[in-house]
Amino acid sequence: MASYKRILVAIDGSEQAEKAFADALKLAKDTGASLAMAAVIDTRSFPSFTVEGTTWEEELREEMETVLRGFQEKAEAEGLQSVGTFLERGNPKKMLAEEIPELFGADLLVCGATGLNRVEKMMMGSVSSYLVQHAKCSVLIAR
Repeated sequence: MASYKRILVAIDGSEQAEKAFADALKLAKDTGASLAMAAVIDTRSFPSFTVEGTTWEEELREEMETVLRGFQEKAEAEGLQSVGTFLERGNPKKMLAEEIPELFGADLLVCGATGLNRVEKMMMGSVSSYLVQHAKCSVLIAR
């Protein structure tokens, strides 16, 4: 097995992302690597305001901050010393394949097999497929 130093895991709130986190956590523990979780808010896919007058982005940001914090707490409870999070906005494919791994210095990117339903996948394409083809570091697809 390769000795990874910086493992980045893509988080989208799906069950598949939870599996990716579990695999990334185990690898980080086994190799002594730093671990970071990354979520990207894609604001192109929803309207600007909710019925309550807040923006969808604000609501999604709050939800994802909670999700990321939960994963960070789990990793720290497992004894990892170096744990971080990234919450960005933009194109999830590009951000997860290029920008966030470069910022973190990732040598492994872990993601779930799919976080999308079939209709979204047909319209937008699979993020995991894009990552496999375009990421600048190794990619592990968790099932």
